[in-house]
Amino acid sequence: MLRRDFLATLASSAAIHGLAPASLAAIDPDSRQGTGLKIGEVSPSGAIAWMRLTERAVRQAAGEVRRGRPQPFPAGRSTRELEGSTPGAPGRLRLRYSTKEDLSGARDTGWATVSADRDFSHQFTLGGLRPDTEYFYSAETATPDGKLHAPIKGRFRTALPQNSTSGFRFCMTTCQKYSQLDHNDGFHIYNSMAALNPRFYISAGDIVYYDSDDPRATSVDIARYHWDRMFSFPRHRDMLLQVPGYYLKDDHDTMTDDVWRERPLGPEYRFNFDDGLRIFRQQVPMGPSTYRSFRWGRTLQVWFVEGRDYRSPNNMPDGPEKSIWGVQQKQWLMKSMAESTADWRILVSPTPIVGPDRLNKHDNHSNKDFAWEGRQFREWVKKTLGDNFVNINGDRHWQYHSVHPETGTNEFSVGAASDSHAAGSPGEDKNFHRFHRMLGGFLEVETERKGREAFLHFRLRDVMGKPTYTHTFTRSVKG
Repeated sequence: MLRRDFLATLASSAAIHGLAPASLAAIDPDSRQGTGLKIGEVSPSGAIAWMRLTERAVRQAAGEVRRGRPQPFPAGRSTRELEGSTPGAPGRLRLRYSTKEDLSGARDTGWATVSADRDFSHQFTLGGLRPDTEYFYSAETATPDGKLHAPIKGRFRTALPQNSTSGFRFCMTTCQKYSQLDHNDGFHIYNSMAALNPRFYISAGDIVYYDSDDPRATSVDIARYHWDRMFSFPRHRDMLLQVPGYYLKDDHDTMTDDVWRERPLGPEYRFNFDDGLRIFRQQVPMGPSTYRSFRWGRTLQVWFVEGRDYRSPNNMPDGPEKSIWGVQQKQWLMKSMAESTADWRILVSPTPIVGPDRLNKHDNHSNKDFAWEGRQFREWVKKTLGDNFVNINGDRHWQYHSVHPETGTNEFSVGAASDSHAAGSPGEDKNFHRFHRMLGGFLEVETERKGREAFLHFRLRDVMGKPTYTHTFTRSVKG
């Protein structure tokens, strides 16, 4: 693509979608960061910055389009030939960041060398940051011999300090199936979420579909291509330059549907379960543990659980020894939730805990296959956490608000990333559902305090951002 064509396309996209001028300035055709930048794991004092050096500034627009049913990728072929290809390149990268937009007084991570073993990416841990403070950054790259490329620029805001009673909002998505894309520049939901100016967003698993999007990811190279084409879309890059994220994985972005460590795979697979875990960690900003918790002021603490690393086989007989979370993670979850003093406790689970789900599904706590652990946790929530616990989950391709008939556990499912990917619901169940909708979209959550009253607002939205359902929880709190 010629420079003038690139700029014309970018300006047109900005005008159509209402992008801020800062976003337009952030992408330069002379840069070498075609898969953008991701800020993640924001806390009051830190964050992680994910960067990747690429051969060119933008994804490959021309090339073979593979959005249909997954087919074996022919031996000897290269993913470079495919639409969305964004190959990495060797070199160096660094991040400069400051509380001033002109980057005066900027801190510097120092240069890191990248190579093929980590897909030419690097994650910088940023520490010593101020709470609730906006930081501006310049993501810079260079060739191995030191020739500089044009930087890309963005911003993020750190988390609220623990004593803050300020309210805030965040958004959550799941199930981004490439073959069900609803716009050539990326999913509609990215523009819709950005318009709400959330403090952060959560990508709750099935970020890519290795097994059911073409080409099927049977090797490390093809798996990485799935990530490259997903995060090189202009809409996705634009939002992530301004909105930090927390990332969870599920089955499709680990290896294949309903996967667990010991599950047999076909002979065509040239990478294994541990490779799948490693690739995910290379593609998103994440600290040492895939299960973790973050506190956002006095109004909210949020927990992210890991549903694949420690899972018992789905076909193991159900009982006290069978677990999705594993002993150590479950002990950590219950202990830290019981000790929290936040107004509201939200669990983010890649899969449902309440449901209901289809009878032919076997991999989550609302299924009979993990009924013992699901029942144990829901009853513990009722006894220990009372009225300030809500589960929000990915995985399901329809939106709903469910309340468990026996324990009163509340659960919100955000729905697939596009309307065309919505499918599979067993139908509305009056015993569970307060709301049920079989179309795509995302979830917005907002916390609020007024005196001694705490509010937690849930808004399910369609792909264009229009509210489809709203529910507010209220409780009295201390000081």
